[in-house]
Amino acid sequence: MDEEITIPFYNDLLFKYFISDNDDKESMYLLKTIIESVTPLRCQALYVMNSELIPSRYKEKKAILDVRVQTDEGEFVNIEVQSTGMFESLHKRFQYYVFKNIATQVHSGDDYRKIKPVYMIILFNDEDRRHHELVRIRGDCDEKYHDSDGSLYHIYYVFLKEIDRIIKEKGKENLNDLEELSYLIEKGSLCDRINMTEVGRIMKRKYDRFMEDMNLREEAWAYEKARWDELARYDDMKKELDAQLAEAKMKAAEAETKAKAEFVLKLFKSKYLNEDTQWLENLTEQQYDQIFKKLIEDASLEEIKKIIGD
Repeated sequence: MDEEITIPFYNDLLFKYFISDNDDKESMYLLKTIIESVTPLRCQALYVMNSELIPSRYKEKKAILDVRVQTDEGEFVNIEVQSTGMFESLHKRFQYYVFKNIATQVHSGDDYRKIKPVYMIILFNDEDRRHHELVRIRGDCDEKYHDSDGSLYHIYYVFLKEIDRIIKEKGKENLNDLEELSYLIEKGSLCDRINMTEVGRIMKRKYDRFMEDMNLREEAWAYEKARWDELARYDDMKKELDAQLAEAKMKAAEAETKAKAEFVLKLFKSKYLNEDTQWLENLTEQQYDQIFKKLIEDASLEEIKKIIGD
């Protein structure tokens, strides 16, 4: 494989390689840093429940490469990287994962007080197109007091591409821990600050070891090719939807103009019974609005015809 090929840090397989080894202190350090940078959790110990790396399955559902963690206090944390997709549909899917993880903790007749909260972190390689925030938090929140005490689910979306906007606003030297982490993950091995933090140095070392393993490297590259295909399909779908929306808007505008034309013609005939109406055909919506206004004001026929230049 071409030595110049790079794998982004938000690649599913590479990212799981970074943080899933329970016996590796550096992996646990990265995992702890991510969880504590994004959520209010403070972890003394962490255990990755699905630490295995599953090879040769990039064509299957990518959720197989999420990272499921349990803290020393019993909370569950799911971490997943997401490269593409519509936020609204993704949010429904991630809510399903969270609720499923809650439901499987107990069975009928069990003590429901034993249920532990589930936290989900999605590192989304996109912009927050609605609010333009780095982190968007979704969860169960009391409407009156605006707190989440007792809530069992907490979902955190980290929009990695928002970091470019943040850097323009405050500069690289003023980034907080989460912003620094987001910048590193989004820019990957080519990040100009990769050697400036312990997290960056660890990721660089683990990335170099990952790229030396031909099997892992080939598998990660297969993930990237599959992601590009998905992006291409997504772009084609978006273009088709945009075209359909434009056509629908055009038809709606034409229908509105036609309705106005019919109404203006009817009103005109009621005032000018013997006048020719051919000049009222194929006008613009604005012209019909102006003519309607003149008719309501009982303007003269000469004044009305000035609207179309007669």
